[in-house]
Amino acid sequence: MSDQKREAKRTALLEKAKSLATSPGVYLMKHENGVIYVGKAKSLRSRVSSYFQPIVHEHPRTELMLQTVQEFEVIHTETENEALVLECTLIKRFKPKFNVRLKDDKHYPYIKVPTDIDFPRLEWTRKVNSEHARYFGPFPSGYAARIVLRLLTETFHLRDCSDNTFSHRSRACILYQMGQCSAPCVAKISKVEYQASVQQAIEILEGKSDAFLQQLKLKMDEAALDERFEDAARIRDQIQSVQIVSQTQSVVDADVRVDQDVFAFARNDHAAHGVVLQVRGGKLIAVKHYNLQNFDSSIEDNEILYDILTQHVLLLSSDHDILKVKDVLMLELPSDSSLLEEALEITIHTPVTDVQKQLVNVAQTNARYALENVRKGEGGHGISALEEVQEKLGLDHLPRRIECYDISNTQGEESVASRVVFIDGTPDKTLYRKYKIKTVTGADDFKSMREVFERRFSKMDVGTGNEKPDLVVVDGGKGQLAQAQAIFNELEIQGVNLVGLAKARTESNFRSKEVESSMERIFIPNRVNPVPLYPHTKAYKILTHIRDEAHRFAITFHRSLRDKKSMNR
Repeated sequence: MSDQKREAKRTALLEKAKSLATSPGVYLMKHENGVIYVGKAKSLRSRVSSYFQPIVHEHPRTELMLQTVQEFEVIHTETENEALVLECTLIKRFKPKFNVRLKDDKHYPYIKVPTDIDFPRLEWTRKVNSEHARYFGPFPSGYAARIVLRLLTETFHLRDCSDNTFSHRSRACILYQMGQCSAPCVAKISKVEYQASVQQAIEILEGKSDAFLQQLKLKMDEAALDERFEDAARIRDQIQSVQIVSQTQSVVDADVRVDQDVFAFARNDHAAHGVVLQVRGGKLIAVKHYNLQNFDSSIEDNEILYDILTQHVLLLSSDHDILKVKDVLMLELPSDSSLLEEALEITIHTPVTDVQKQLVNVAQTNARYALENVRKGEGGHGISALEEVQEKLGLDHLPRRIECYDISNTQGEESVASRVVFIDGTPDKTLYRKYKIKTVTGADDFKSMREVFERRFSKMDVGTGNEKPDLVVVDGGKGQLAQAQAIFNELEIQGVNLVGLAKARTESNFRSKEVESSMERIFIPNRVNPVPLYPHTKAYKILTHIRDEAHRFAITFHRSLRDKKSMNR
């Protein structure tokens, strides 16, 4: 849409907004593909009109939304309280692109200690469903849970074999010989002694870990003095993992019998993560983790707290959870705090006592740790890898959505293509696509890629999974990039960064014993020399991962079609 048409649309929507009633209600900003934003208002006329005034809004997020809006509708309510409840319900229903939404991470990991067997092992689990076990956690990541589990198992010489292996052993395994297991399987330790070791591990999981942490710190200092820096770094990570679980579980012993939900969050320029501690009778019974989707840096802290609180209470707290308390604790008041207190029937406090400050600090610590694992990319590469790609390629913004395409055929037969999508550094397989090439006969990668790009970019719409990518990667060097660039120009695809990723190649001389290998290289439009990719870098790992994933996905699809064809002969 041209700027002139966009301004005309904005003026028409402003006139429509001025005719609205001054009653409270909810407004829905709409695109042809559906609802893209839901908001509440004390006065619909005043609030909705403010969007379409001929000014540049303070937040870039708002301006971007207004460039997309084609229509709006309103729903009137009797009170502002009703508007608040309806707003949350509609956010859950429509999942609008420009609303911050909480994704409930319901399956955070726990450490399980069985209580109905003589020689238990510490187990990693995401399900809390046994009456014959004690559970500790939840941990902010599977990585943190496994580190603590392995650390405690090795420190106290507990078994880590399965129950089946344990019951069928006739002699001690190699871990016993290495001094890492007490070998209860062949009676090298008594039940009483083994249970005492398990109890020591439990005490650490309960937060009573000062002596153990002191031992680890001494080992770290010794390693540093001996210049064994890798060992020192490994022990430092162990200390951090134990401190996380220790600090969280220590709240269990807080000598104050209160029922309270404690809210906190951590943020950086690209992501935010919320945490809710559920304290009942002075005991920390659970930690809820929420990833904030559709987050951007222009959102104020008090708005984040508002979104976490309202969606947690109204949408994400199931009936069987012990969640609906009257008392809420957070570092600062959220926006519209008086309305929230009235509508949600709660009282919102900021920390005053030492115990309250400790609770908020624990919530913030868990949020920061979980957010850092998002940056590290548990299950992916994380934001830090994208920052490196942005710097390496000289992009003007972070490539949060990266797409890669690959063509596959056998001598021109059964030509197919694949699209692989990484969001925030992590593969999103719900957005992967397979393409059967329909308009090309024979092996013509240029025409095949043109067909794929035309089919993909003709449907670049908000809210459909086909949003505009920040970066497109094609497999190949200067020639393949030039072809892709020509297709982009022909199809008038604008605002999408395009690069070619050339595989490493080997060059040998029969007169020499040496075989030289080049590194992976990135080709950028209008740049003569490629950018080298060094294997130890995060940029190398994420870009080669998405390239290899696109190749795998295309090959798998091609083979399935080829196999079906051969079976039908």
